[in-house]
Amino acid sequence: MKVVMMILEAPELIASRGGPAGQAYFDAWKAYGGVVAGKLVGGNVLAGPDQGVTLRVRDGQRQIQDGPYADSKEALGGYMVFEVESMDEALELAAACPAVAEGAVELRPVIAMPGPG
Repeated sequence: MKVVMMILEAPELIASRGGPAGQAYFDAWKAYGGVVAGKLVGGNVLAGPDQGVTLRVRDGQRQIQDGPYADSKEALGGYMVFEVESMDEALELAAACPAVAEGAVELRPVIAMPGPG
């Protein structure tokens, strides 16, 4: 089964990771690559929430808001997609993620979309 792990962290924490203080965090991510080797099938880091746009269409009218929709303590900073045997296996991989020490991760099974036609 495929499971998406969404990585949630405080925007100010993400912004504070420049320079030597952030190096230990990024080193932990390099080590995490070994933990998820063979299970990771995709993922990306996302630009900060200040660079996002939220769109709604109500009564045919676009409503565009710069930044994230909700004021939240945590923002979606990235995601990883795992190929695992069970949600328990995904939880084991997630528990080793460097982000869980100060943020959170959300895991969701992927439901395959039907092909065109």
